[in-house]
Amino acid sequence: MGKEDLKIALTFSGGGYRAATFHLGVLSYLDSVQTGDGSTLLKQVVALSTISGGTITGLRYLLGVSREEASPEIFNALYSFFTDVDLATLAMQNLSSYKEGESASLIRTMADIYNEKLFNGARFGKLMDHVKEGHISQFSANATDFTNGLAFRFQATTGKQDKDSGYGIIGNNKIRISRTIARHIRLSEILACSSCFPSGFEPVMFPQNFEMGESQEVKEYKEKVEAFGIMDGGIVDNQGIEPILLAEQRMRSNYPGKEDKCLDLIIISDVSSPYMDSYKASKLQLPKWFNKLSLHKLSSYFWIVGGIMTLLTTLSLLWRADSFLSGLLVVCWFIAIIGVATFLFAKKKLVKLAEGTIVKDSIPSILNLKFGDIATLVANRVSSVLLLTSSIFMKHLRRMNYRSTYTDEGWMNRCIMNGIYELRPGETWEANLKSKHLPAYLKPSEKIQQNSVKAASMGTTLWFTPEEIASGMPDAIIAAGEYTVCFNLLQYIEVIKKDPRNTTGQHQVILACEAQLKADWEKFQDNPLWGMSRWK
Repeated sequence: MGKEDLKIALTFSGGGYRAATFHLGVLSYLDSVQTGDGSTLLKQVVALSTISGGTITGLRYLLGVSREEASPEIFNALYSFFTDVDLATLAMQNLSSYKEGESASLIRTMADIYNEKLFNGARFGKLMDHVKEGHISQFSANATDFTNGLAFRFQATTGKQDKDSGYGIIGNNKIRISRTIARHIRLSEILACSSCFPSGFEPVMFPQNFEMGESQEVKEYKEKVEAFGIMDGGIVDNQGIEPILLAEQRMRSNYPGKEDKCLDLIIISDVSSPYMDSYKASKLQLPKWFNKLSLHKLSSYFWIVGGIMTLLTTLSLLWRADSFLSGLLVVCWFIAIIGVATFLFAKKKLVKLAEGTIVKDSIPSILNLKFGDIATLVANRVSSVLLLTSSIFMKHLRRMNYRSTYTDEGWMNRCIMNGIYELRPGETWEANLKSKHLPAYLKPSEKIQQNSVKAASMGTTLWFTPEEIASGMPDAIIAAGEYTVCFNLLQYIEVIKKDPRNTTGQHQVILACEAQLKADWEKFQDNPLWGMSRWK
């Protein structure tokens, strides 16, 4: 793509199937917006960064482009995968079919399903070769290096002009995979790395969990490389913004002396939210008798029961040796003895573990802790850790990622945030409407607002349930992606018409789309799902 063409970057956030389908809507709508030269806004996208669920859509789109598939064909292939492939059932079936001696792995099982059902065996080399010809010349599927705690990027990019250098690295500054070896990696394994979120999956181990063929160079590489784990990209960057900033640097290196940005617009497509539920202390409702128990009391009960059972068993055996009662008493006695032995063993282990620690003199107190108190302590710690990892860390990283662009004056009037939750009732559009910062015609209809509520309500899972499919959840989320990006493009046009600072002649391409965007917005207002009829 030439220097004077409009250059758009897209980022696809993580968020499971909620993210994958929302981003599909963004792609499908951009593909429908015609530019003056007979192309589309989607064809002006030169850089794409994806995380987790967003990688599903991004990888399959790039593969389709490399195969010269028409856009509707790609979109329908993704839609069929989301709605027709029962990932949960297939995963459990495949997981249970591991041969004796093989280590079961849920994420490897998922990778095999992706390979068969979504990518048809395609490998990364296909994308690495095609970036020189396709409209997207900078691509990054993002994961996390579990050895160094850094982002790990699977990048397919062009290099410097007339040089075999300047490519985006595959890995990070600590661990890198050569381009020669990376060509053999299956797309399904890249998706597995990008989407294996903690608590749901185990890390993908490179290279032993990767099926890269039997070539001599791969065999030699596997023998000498030290294994490391890779996990979900959302751990360090759930919006995928940093790879776009790095792509901008690479693009600028091709134009020495260029003062402004190479990228004219970044569209950050995001299904995460700035909101979170506040922490609430656990209120476990356990039986009163259980709440009052402690390890010490339980041990005492076992001693008492054991003594009683011993006496009764002895008397019953003297009275009638083969009776059913005698057998029952023997069983009860055996259980009591096992309970006492277990307690003594646990106490011994506990004392040994406590040696040399601050709690070495607190063992009697620990043994007297009531089970209800222990359960509450554990529940509060589990809930707070889950909130910390799933919300607090993620929200903090989200703010930092957005700050990297919105505090840089070079990106002023060159960024759009496109969020799944934006057009729900009570969001910022209402305040903007009252303050007249939002034109009246952009007020979302009741239908759009309610569809946005539905779309944003889906949890972060890597499949749709039959109930969600029956309720039209996939269509609702895809539609939200379409009309929300239409809304944000119109709002962006309103902004740069009033304040054109930091824009160039390339932005006229977007301004020229205003009439079509307005006509489409009116259709969305009446029927939020209207846009899908173009390809579904």
